[in-house]
Amino acid sequence: MTGRSGDDAPPPMPQPSTPPPTGAPQQLVVEGILDGRVADAAALRATVHLLSAAGAGRFRLEVTGGRFNVLPEDTQVPGAAFDEDAQATFLQTLQKVVDAAAPGSVETTLRCKMVYADQVAETLFVLQAGQLEPLTRRRPRSVGDAPPLPHDEPAAEMQVRRRELMWVAPVLLLLGAFIAWQTGWIDRVLAARADAIACETGPFGDMLAVAASREWGNYVVTLQRGPGYPETPEALARRRDASQDLTSRAATELVGDGGELFVQLLDAQGEVLAERRTDLRALLAAADGKREVTLPGRIAAHTLRLGLASGKAPK
Repeated sequence: MTGRSGDDAPPPMPQPSTPPPTGAPQQLVVEGILDGRVADAAALRATVHLLSAAGAGRFRLEVTGGRFNVLPEDTQVPGAAFDEDAQATFLQTLQKVVDAAAPGSVETTLRCKMVYADQVAETLFVLQAGQLEPLTRRRPRSVGDAPPLPHDEPAAEMQVRRRELMWVAPVLLLLGAFIAWQTGWIDRVLAARADAIACETGPFGDMLAVAASREWGNYVVTLQRGPGYPETPEALARRRDASQDLTSRAATELVGDGGELFVQLLDAQGEVLAERRTDLRALLAAADGKREVTLPGRIAAHTLRLGLASGKAPK
């Protein structure tokens, strides 16, 4: 992807590691998700609306409690409207989505594939100090990248000779496997099944109930009221006063305030593989209220745990 230049243009976006081909691609594939904490809800809604008009297909905004998700509605769209100017607009608008979130709260797995006549540009969007940086690699187009469009060249001219294919295919397979491993895609594709992961509520005990499902290589963790959830101020006070230690007391007060906790994904040795911070305000509003948190899939995933504090070592 490329940025726009000119005196009246916004500040330039970080440049990709390899520039894509010029012009619009034949087809465009956009996948992944961007999520974070809401800082300016109105700006966020307006910016996602502009993002849907940038030529990369429509995007959906989901807001739950104080957090949001932005994801594509259609993962594969025609690329005719996604020329270099549209690519620059898309990057600038995507940066505005990040700017509308609480600083330091955004995480993203967004990626796109631009399919040209004879090559493919694959871009992974990463965050560096609050700025989105598109990292792009180019490779030859293969028969599995996208169905041919009506104006494509005749199939006979596009086919690679059998002898060349026998030599190129293993190389492309190894290269693709290496890139997938480097970017964590293999970890997500081969992630442990959600029903095989133990769910632990930690110091929150039976006040909270935890369930998990796997969607597109991620775990969607749902928090709801448990059988011991204190539904009245009197019940909250009794449970708090009956606490046997400071940790249990703090967990009870957090539930009563709808405060923030950590949802953590652990391996079999108890090491934190990934974690997300979320709040419980949605549970205060209604008995059937729920809070959903998305964690990246991991091959070594063993346990989901709720905690009062981060399980990652400070950097």
